[in-house]
Amino acid sequence: MGRDCKEAARALYACMKKTQCMKDGGRLKDCLKTSDREFCRQDHQSFFECKRGQLDMRTRIRGERSF
Repeated sequence: MGRDCKEAARALYACMKKTQCMKDGGRLKDCLKTSDREFCRQDHQSFFECKRGQLDMRTRIRGERSF
């Protein structure tokens, strides 16, 4: 995992730890597929954008777009 996404990954994990699925002993991968992920939608989206940005050559060369 790239250094850039570690913060986003930690934020997603911290948010998912608060969900009922994780409290019941579920794995993160399984809990992301349940309806509990709506609770952490913003963190999940930012992690997704970070990972996608690592693969997108335009983003890697020009940097992230600011709106």
